[in-house]
Amino acid sequence: MNERNEHHFWVFVLIGMFLIITTTGFARMAYGIILPFMQEGLHLSTAQSGMLGTILFLGYLLTVGTSGIFTIRFGAKSVLLIGSWLVVVSLLGLAFVSLFWLVAICMLCTGAGSALVYTPLMSITVGWFPDKRGTVMGLLLSGAGIGMLFSGIIVPYVVRTLPEYSWRGVWFLFGVITCSVVCIASIILKNPDVTDDEEKRNHKSFLWKTKELYVIAWMYFIVGIVYLIPNLYQTSFMIDSGISAAMSGTIYAIAGMFSIVGAPIWGLISDRIGIKKTLCIALLLAVIGDVAPILFGNIMGFIVSAIIWGSSLGGILLLIQVAASKQVSQKYVSMAISFISVFYAVGQMIGPGLAGWIIGTSGYTAAYGLGAFGFFMCICMGLRLKRGNLTNSAYLEK
Repeated sequence: MNERNEHHFWVFVLIGMFLIITTTGFARMAYGIILPFMQEGLHLSTAQSGMLGTILFLGYLLTVGTSGIFTIRFGAKSVLLIGSWLVVVSLLGLAFVSLFWLVAICMLCTGAGSALVYTPLMSITVGWFPDKRGTVMGLLLSGAGIGMLFSGIIVPYVVRTLPEYSWRGVWFLFGVITCSVVCIASIILKNPDVTDDEEKRNHKSFLWKTKELYVIAWMYFIVGIVYLIPNLYQTSFMIDSGISAAMSGTIYAIAGMFSIVGAPIWGLISDRIGIKKTLCIALLLAVIGDVAPILFGNIMGFIVSAIIWGSSLGGILLLIQVAASKQVSQKYVSMAISFISVFYAVGQMIGPGLAGWIIGTSGYTAAYGLGAFGFFMCICMGLRLKRGNLTNSAYLEK
């Protein structure tokens, strides 16, 4: 990569990261941090608060499956900007509305807009830098974790410094920051070029003839089911094992720190040794991360688990998306990612409830055992993946 392309690479990646930080990290991930203040200010019941979270996820689910189709039909940049501005309007709206149904509409639009940003952004960046797609997608995916980190700092500070505005001030600030990022992105980001040969070679029906893409989608479904088990229940598992709440929180923070750097590192590795090998290694580490608390059950076992799942789980999500992107041509990357994301979203809907039921009936070790088994099944499926069928999928295996 020459100096000019290197400059373009980092400009595109940085603006992409800021888009993910704002439209995913601020817009979706920060809800849990802001929720207590919203609940108090709007006098929401626990059921209403949970309903808003469900509506936020529903908005994402409604558009994530169609974002790829919209990208093909209207262009990646156009869809990305529509989603981004929808997020901006929704965030600013949350700063002023008071009625529950208006808050719910804003939440729905926030989730929908977020999904309309992510997949077109992947299509643009992968289209421009196909030989560095692992690194690119890893850096972009880290934006969600960075957004959560910033939210954890910004929300308490604004609420404490501006108590008269409280959570409304937070949503307004997030809206203004997001608006600034979107304005810059509208100038910098450009749709990648598609050659005439590629246009002739690419037919929509090809996407649905790729057997490997279905294997990857079912892997994503299984990961969606087991992915959140340590994230949701690790702290409770530690406290149940006799570890103090303070120490449990510290160990959870360790996992959070490793999750931010995990995806870019796994993406870089996949560009060097190939996606298939890297994915299987990451899945094997996830198995170890789930088994460690079962075998040891002490502080050291949970620390090892936190480091492993914190760094590897985000990487697994990335690597599955990279694997999917390499099964189709650059033009249909967004469609492939949105297709497998539907499987992942359904798995996420099933996973927490299933894990909670297993914990209630059989304990934490059974739930973690389910997680380890799920990741092991993904390893078996990953070993069956073959090289992509397209000439521009040459980077699938090195």
